[in-house]
Amino acid sequence: MRWINLGEPAAGKRSGKTGSEAKNARSRPMPRWAGRSVRGGAAAAIFGLALAGPTWLWQSGWVADAANSVFEAAADSLADAGFRVEEVMLEGRHNESSAQIMRALDISRGVPLMTVDLKSARTRLEELPWIRVASVEREFPDTVRVRIVERRPLALWQRKNELVLVDDKGGVITSQKLDRFPNLLVLVGKDAPMYATSLLSILAHEPALKQRVNAAVRVGDRRWNIHMDNGVYVRLPETDALSAWKRFARLERQHKLLKQDLLSIDLRIPDQLIVRTRTGRPATDHKVSHRKGKNT
Repeated sequence: MRWINLGEPAAGKRSGKTGSEAKNARSRPMPRWAGRSVRGGAAAAIFGLALAGPTWLWQSGWVADAANSVFEAAADSLADAGFRVEEVMLEGRHNESSAQIMRALDISRGVPLMTVDLKSARTRLEELPWIRVASVEREFPDTVRVRIVERRPLALWQRKNELVLVDDKGGVITSQKLDRFPNLLVLVGKDAPMYATSLLSILAHEPALKQRVNAAVRVGDRRWNIHMDNGVYVRLPETDALSAWKRFARLERQHKLLKQDLLSIDLRIPDQLIVRTRTGRPATDHKVSHRKGKNT
């Protein structure tokens, strides 16, 4: 590359140099360090422009606006080609209202399929009382497919003189339309829902007895009192409640305890059964200890 210094006087004028000297001066190459400096400066300038240009455009909002315009134009073109919402397919609904789900989706028939905000729709669905997990997907050319997993109703929880429906994780679902769940166990106690799953697992080992359970009271965050359908209280121990429940079932089959005039059956002491009667009459099984008194 030829380098020309436009600021140097013409050869042979006021320089005191011969023509050959002037020629040598004109053709002297630029030092290497200067060339590196020029190239480095040019590269830095180009890099700065490349970096600052898009940054400024992004901060100004021009890039986002342009991208949105392009996206909307493309979505409209696809819609004209048939890619618009004609059907919403819903899977997994059992208890949540269909109307509530459609309001949460907020998807109108005929809108361009590509403009449906899947993430926002899913977030709104998962805010509904019954829905634990939701997914929203496009299915080309004209369908939005919605899949939901509802929370599983486990029991009715009595709190502040009101019944609410709770799920298998201990969370409250709703206090509305509870008459749809007449066979669910009623729980009492501040932390009762958190331990309901383990309690129901214990009760399920004796299905015949479980059918006769009306309610369960969590006592002192330690153990359960079981209320049977004839008004008898069954006190389970803090530890190994399953063994106590099985023992109660065995004694019930042998001695028909629930047909006797009992107020409570205490299973808290291993290998012992303490009952309290309503009238003071002794239990029919003389091996069973009986007492008259208040329920404690």
